[in-house]
Amino acid sequence: MRILTIIVCLAAVGPSAPMGSTKYLPTPDAPVGWRGDGSGRYPGATPPTSWERRKAGNNYATRNILWASPMPNNGVSTPIIVGPRIFVTCEPSDLVCIDKATGRVLWIRSNMACEAVPEVAKTLAPQLAELAKANAEAVEDLNGALAGAATSAPKELNGLRKKREIEKKITDAQVAADKKVFGTNWAQAVFGFAGQTPTSDGKRVCAFFTSGVSVGYDLDGNRKWIQRGEGMGSEHGNFASPLLIGGQLVVWANEMRGYDVETGKMLWTAAAKASNTYGSLFAVRAGAELVAGFQSGYFVRIRDGKRIWGDQAFGDAVSTPIVEGGMILAHQGYPIANDQTKGLKAFKIPTSEGAKPQPAYAFKAEWAETEIPADKKTPFNRGFVASPLYRDGLVYQLTEGGGLLVNDASTGDLIYRKVLPMKPKTEYWNWAGASASPTLAGKQIYLMDNQGTTIVLQPGRVYKELAINMIEDAEGNGQAQNLATPVFEGTRMYYRNPRLLFCIAEK
Repeated sequence: MRILTIIVCLAAVGPSAPMGSTKYLPTPDAPVGWRGDGSGRYPGATPPTSWERRKAGNNYATRNILWASPMPNNGVSTPIIVGPRIFVTCEPSDLVCIDKATGRVLWIRSNMACEAVPEVAKTLAPQLAELAKANAEAVEDLNGALAGAATSAPKELNGLRKKREIEKKITDAQVAADKKVFGTNWAQAVFGFAGQTPTSDGKRVCAFFTSGVSVGYDLDGNRKWIQRGEGMGSEHGNFASPLLIGGQLVVWANEMRGYDVETGKMLWTAAAKASNTYGSLFAVRAGAELVAGFQSGYFVRIRDGKRIWGDQAFGDAVSTPIVEGGMILAHQGYPIANDQTKGLKAFKIPTSEGAKPQPAYAFKAEWAETEIPADKKTPFNRGFVASPLYRDGLVYQLTEGGGLLVNDASTGDLIYRKVLPMKPKTEYWNWAGASASPTLAGKQIYLMDNQGTTIVLQPGRVYKELAINMIEDAEGNGQAQNLATPVFEGTRMYYRNPRLLFCIAEK
């Protein structure tokens, strides 16, 4: 049976205002989530190009930072913008809502795994009530610290200390009640249990945590539903952001699951076991059909939950595929030197549900041996955590070691390569290097490492650097690791590191 005529990015069907415009609002047909609409492009923005936060004695000197909102805990997920609100997840199970104009935290909602298991939730009801109260107190403490957060060294807040003590007490009680159900993979703790970006259709906001919890809230913080299933993923954890598509929340945890976004009812499950895969879910439109894909190459038809197009068509990788020009651009395995059997490839879209995506051409790398060398101390410098970016017929890729590749999207030919003036930290395996995905905002491209550097680049067939910016944030003897991808709206850039959510705009 032929099911496919044309495949396009779902973002092609959406609101009249372009993403990045202050008039943009997500809708059920064009929700917002990981990398905005999945493309990493914000054409409606008129973004900042220059900012700075530098250590100055015991404090920080700043330029073009409007506010910095303290977060209740660490996190690596990307914020999303829904009208006047910003939503972001924090460890270990928080969905946080921030006022976009001021940076004030409006509410914190914790989603402990036991809450989705009625008999355990009943037993722990007093502790859960205690946590809800602590969240309200933490909001007051965080907002009290907001005014000086951009320029001051971080301080331990009493409200947050209390909140974390209660969270640990609940976590320990869960495990004591049923270790098999509530136990977690130790490796997940390196980057956390709340690394998935939330998603919204403009009416509600949904989130997934690697405790296995999926939740749906209205925009005012009223939880409409909570469900729990498998939460773990690959060897080093699960970082797959969920997908809103066709009225369903789709999550991945060694299987794909579809939940009704209104009620939380699980509609289907599909086997999708990966070995060493860390990318997110992405969406395609197949003729009249909506299809949810997972990074390693599993695809499920939303209408009936049927898996199509074969098993693990792409193989293990970290970066999430993008859909452009009738092709799926996906990494096929981890790159080894200049081995062209690995790396980014353009896959033909199958024309029947039983076919499997086939690679049409590879994106050439051609690094010289002296460029971003991979050695035993930094073995991942040529690997890819960041996802690719498409703009005007070119594809931009950023390696963990700060190497930029620009290729012709239609042929894979290399246009240019450049070792960028940044200093990402790469170590096995708790320092992931340049991990934030390249982002287009207005007419500029933003490239970030994990040590606070952002390079603003003019798109095109030659390298043209417009600015280099720095956000310093001392963490012990080093720099807080910057892993999240920025988002843009109007004249503002919003970016979160482990401790702070920054609002950046030229004054």
